[in-house]
Amino acid sequence: MNISIITFTENGTKLAEKIRQAFASAKTEEAKNLGLSLSDWTRQQFAEKNAIVVIGACGIAVRMIAPFVSDKLSDSPVVVADEAGTFVIPLLSGHMGGANELAEQIAGQIGGIPVITTATDVNHAFSVDLFAKKCGLSIYNREGIAKVSAKILDGKTPDIVISSEKTDLEQGVLGLQPREYILGIGCRRGKSFEELNAFIQKWLDHAGIEKKLVRAAASIDLKKEEEGLLRWCMANRIPFLTYSAEELKQVKGDFQESSFVREKTGVDNVCERAAMKAANEEGTFILRKQAENGMTIAIVKYDWKLERELAKEYRIDEQ
Repeated sequence: MNISIITFTENGTKLAEKIRQAFASAKTEEAKNLGLSLSDWTRQQFAEKNAIVVIGACGIAVRMIAPFVSDKLSDSPVVVADEAGTFVIPLLSGHMGGANELAEQIAGQIGGIPVITTATDVNHAFSVDLFAKKCGLSIYNREGIAKVSAKILDGKTPDIVISSEKTDLEQGVLGLQPREYILGIGCRRGKSFEELNAFIQKWLDHAGIEKKLVRAAASIDLKKEEEGLLRWCMANRIPFLTYSAEELKQVKGDFQESSFVREKTGVDNVCERAAMKAANEEGTFILRKQAENGMTIAIVKYDWKLERELAKEYRIDEQ
């Protein structure tokens, strides 16, 4: 998660520096030195799905973000801290975006009080959207979130269905789809976000896969700082995993070999091997290597299952 901190006063900037020390990905911006309007800056943060930390009044933050708030499942997380560092308030995207957790981390760093207001949290109740996020599940029918939360807070049992089949998903109050697909990606250095976005979307459409069902993107560690890939993953909240050439060489299977790729990277194939590596070598290829204009992609279907530790945390019996 990239964190953008915006300040309006000298005291706010001092507090921002204290926060920034705890987060390697955080950067501080002073409103008076932005070089663009506050509205344009906020639009940019939302487009890149950066977490926004406002050092100032809640009213300022509300006016900043109001034009850009659209979807609780994809909005940027927004946290507000007063410039004295007394209170830290998650204002938007508390669960799916991670604003609640971020507020608690910031409060711990500056000695403040996290002010959590989401109903399930204050009642110490099960949060279905947080459960979905932790377990690699996509929300099928977003209107079901509020219905499930209401039932839980009323002490009732909700009907939640986890399935890849839409006919099954429609049987419950809320349907959760496993994020089962892993993208293996390779690209020439300097490929833009726009090029990569169009290329990836083309092959997702070809394979009939919704972007929200992508579990991760994977590549070689030579690409761990590739700006276009990083932007694409951050914009879509998709984890980006990278592996060394030696790790990729150890992946078992039949892959499309390329002497050119081996010369440049030290391994004969990046996209197929990376996708299979991210699937713990237990996946099935949905799309073998496709190459176009210095970009490659492969798609593996991962056999989703609830991890044992998460099953214990949520007291779910393994079948």
